[in-house]
Amino acid sequence: MNTTEQGRTGNGGRRIAYFALLGTTALGTLSANVINAPLYVIQTDLGMTRQQAVLAVSAFTMAMAMFVPLAGWVGDRVGTKTLLVWALSVLVLAGAAASQASGTEALVAARAVQGAACSAIPPCVQAALMNHWPERTAQAMGAWASAIGLGQAVGPLFGGLVTEALGWRNVFLSHGLLVLVMILLLIASMPASGPQRPPMHRFAMFWLVVGAGSTAAGTVLIGQATSWWWILCSLGSAVFSLWLFGRLSVRRARFAAEHAGAPGPLLDPSLLRDRGYLRAAAGAGLAMGSMAVFIVAVPLFLARDLDMGPAGIGAIVFTMALSMIVAGPLAARLGRRRGVNVQLRRGILILMASGPVVALAVCCSRFGMVPWAVLSMVVAGLVLAGTGIAFTQSAAATDIVLSAAGRSGTAIGIHNMIRFLAMGAGYAVVALAYAADATLLLFPFVSLMGVAMLYAFGDARGLTRRTAGVPEPIRVIPEPANERTKNDH
Repeated sequence: MNTTEQGRTGNGGRRIAYFALLGTTALGTLSANVINAPLYVIQTDLGMTRQQAVLAVSAFTMAMAMFVPLAGWVGDRVGTKTLLVWALSVLVLAGAAASQASGTEALVAARAVQGAACSAIPPCVQAALMNHWPERTAQAMGAWASAIGLGQAVGPLFGGLVTEALGWRNVFLSHGLLVLVMILLLIASMPASGPQRPPMHRFAMFWLVVGAGSTAAGTVLIGQATSWWWILCSLGSAVFSLWLFGRLSVRRARFAAEHAGAPGPLLDPSLLRDRGYLRAAAGAGLAMGSMAVFIVAVPLFLARDLDMGPAGIGAIVFTMALSMIVAGPLAARLGRRRGVNVQLRRGILILMASGPVVALAVCCSRFGMVPWAVLSMVVAGLVLAGTGIAFTQSAAATDIVLSAAGRSGTAIGIHNMIRFLAMGAGYAVVALAYAADATLLLFPFVSLMGVAMLYAFGDARGLTRRTAGVPEPIRVIPEPANERTKNDH
């Protein structure tokens, strides 16, 4: 996403803008899971069924996945700062509407609008960090991953505490006040950015949005064990829509190449075939899907098998989010020194190790091991999972902004669409595993996905080559210009 600074701000203002962007990321993540803790209270108060309560959660992610590709293009068109401020304003208004919801339909609709508004946060924040602080790309992406972990950690705790003190309706209002503070900080400190003129292919964009929405709907329906007819219709619509988007983009690209001055496609289709882009999308999908498995399956295990209450469960799960926060800067440092490929591979390996540890804790619990020993293994597994997710997610974010597609808002939007769809898929996998009484397979499944990714991109074979003494080329993040000058002298 290309942006052009139209003014200069002092170092203090830039520092405030940097932390405001990270705070916006944390609040966006928090808004997605802020009703998880008080969900049962909301369900009881509004007379919702369990399926309707789950829909109130999944509607947010579904809308976010559906509109994030469009948000990337709009960010290019109107400027990242403008879109971010307007999106956050809509988020506040939709939160106010959710606080006044009198039934299921009103709450689900408000949550869907919130998710659509939040779809602008990832592409806008990533683009702003990349364009306004290009000398610290790796550090910014590591901090961005930590901000996601912070939002993931604080969300359930925030929702639970506000509900206990003020009632669940004030959860939305309290969150809205925090978002208003971020809006003011961004307006006052964020460097201005000029709008670009990316090509607009309306039919292609329409089918991309339909494809994303159909995929999200199909994923939610699978997790809800709905009629297979509706599931097949949703997934069939997704395949057809995304295929048509690709065909239209290829045709527009060929036409533009043959006719000088003709409008081009939303993005060059070849950008999506770039190895760095594909690796970034797969890494981000693995991180988000794994996160979904752990934040849903572990609390269910603790409540059902160990009879723990909400406060204790929140404290245990917090260790994963805390490890994400701590590991973000460490991941960025590894990326700067050893390269993005090494950082991504280390993250996947750590994430793969987390699955067997938690699975072992589940097995030991069923064989009667003392609870404190089981909890120790669960915490160890969650720390590994959080660390692996932080390494993988920040490496994927760095990879995408350094790839050729990193200059396209639409490409970044598609990348984030994959992230959110993977998270929805993780929720669906957990729901299916519990329905089939196959929960022991959940955590090893995460490890198997990591193995599949390593082999898909040749990284597992790369590990073998290095043991044979054959060096493997790595992508090292370029040093900032001032550091290169200093080193030269």
